[in-house]
Amino acid sequence: MKSAILFTTLGLFCVCAFVALISSTSDKLGPKNIRALSKEVPIGSTDGTTLLLGIFSVTGKKYDERRGYIRDTYLATGDDRICTLEEFKIQAKEKFSERRCKIAYTFVIGAGGPYRPCDHDDSEPLTLDFDQNGNADEENDCVYLNIKENMEDGKSTTYMKLGASLSDEWGFDYIAKIDDDSVLAPNLLLELMEDDLPPMPYNLRTYGGGIWGSYAHKHIYAPGQFYFMSADLANYVSNEITPEDRLQKMHWRHTEDADMGSFVFSHERPIKYINLNTQRFWQHPMKNEKDFRNEWESVSWKLPMYGTVFPFGPLCNSWLRGQGI
Repeated sequence: MKSAILFTTLGLFCVCAFVALISSTSDKLGPKNIRALSKEVPIGSTDGTTLLLGIFSVTGKKYDERRGYIRDTYLATGDDRICTLEEFKIQAKEKFSERRCKIAYTFVIGAGGPYRPCDHDDSEPLTLDFDQNGNADEENDCVYLNIKENMEDGKSTTYMKLGASLSDEWGFDYIAKIDDDSVLAPNLLLELMEDDLPPMPYNLRTYGGGIWGSYAHKHIYAPGQFYFMSADLANYVSNEITPEDRLQKMHWRHTEDADMGSFVFSHERPIKYINLNTQRFWQHPMKNEKDFRNEWESVSWKLPMYGTVFPFGPLCNSWLRGQGI
């Protein structure tokens, strides 16, 4: 009996060691272009897949400066398939047949002040013209949500409510969220859209990003540094689930990305999850301007990063240390 237990223990140790080895070596593989690895014909469509990219930000000088160097880096590639949300609207309305923009970005800021709810749940306007300090959007690339600024308690679902509304009006196929300390390779995101993300209505219940796991709720979820979902899922998590229902589905320690996974996987139909752990096209976190700009300079040869399908090693270690949720 003791020998059997010892054999099992050694076996589990070997498996964990093997997983850790794969994880450590996979992330060090030389960068390659996603397209070069694919012999598949791009999905394509008459008008092309479109995506709304919400870059989460906050009011204040520190974040004003951060928005500045984001505009100077991955938003300034010169690729006309990336534009502001306002430019996307102009193209969609005035020259749809010539529309080039596929990714419309906007900085997402909670601007309702301390007396507004964290999760938009009333008949008040969803967005405002000014932030809580009365400042206007001089760059014309920010959206001010009419909620109290927060990170974990409703900003993401309020943004998804906005995304669903914009999808209804302007035809976005996917709604994506990215942290403002993530450095993005937009050319690789565009390749993913062209190769693997079909437009509506062929994208129903699609959810994707990296991959992590909730110990308490027994589901996977996409870490908040970058994730996306189809417009119908954005509508589901923000409109079909009430704020009261969302509160019941949250973790005991409210955690934006894990809670969003709970909302998504509460859907009665199967969810199509696109795991980007194997070809991550963003780096996170870059908390200061120097690190952010240095990382941007190296994006062309560092990304995409290749890792394991599921991070068993670090995930199990987090849970064993009591750090999981």
